[in-house]
Amino acid sequence: MENQPYPASKHALVYGAYVTAALIVLSLAFYVLDLYGQTWTGYISYAVLLIGVVIASYHYRDNHMGGFITYGQSFMTGFLTALFAAIGVGIFSYIFMSLMPPEFTQNIMDQAEEKMLENNPELTDEQIDMAMSMTRKFMNPGMMAGMAFLAYTFFGVIFSLLASIFIKREDDSMGVEG
Repeated sequence: MENQPYPASKHALVYGAYVTAALIVLSLAFYVLDLYGQTWTGYISYAVLLIGVVIASYHYRDNHMGGFITYGQSFMTGFLTALFAAIGVGIFSYIFMSLMPPEFTQNIMDQAEEKMLENNPELTDEQIDMAMSMTRKFMNPGMMAGMAFLAYTFFGVIFSLLASIFIKREDDSMGVEG
């Protein structure tokens, strides 16, 4: 009986769990250090996702595919890793936001209002109130979890598409006749 290749989904689930754990630790560190809601912290989180996608695809290629992987296989491994991480982060976000006191949400709202005024100082009070009303609608645990899931899935697709360009390594020896 021929050995079946290690399924990309199983590999991606493991690496997705690693990425989820790293993102949760990072998120909790940002919370403890009172950095939650800062724009630059999002960039660090996406960098962790990118690194996770790249490592998962490289390891799948080198440890389970004999050193060769097609663009599609690499993309699928990276995408599934990001998808599993997005699911984990979405669940964490829901629980995290559900447990936070109202002051935490108000602090994020205050930061959003300050940034809005910094970026656009000529806004009227009505415009600010309308924008803050919309922002408040998105500050519930379900919406935060959904937005986290969508953002990590979207960036996971982009990162997987780009990383796979460099990770793919096809075995050309099979097409050579001697």
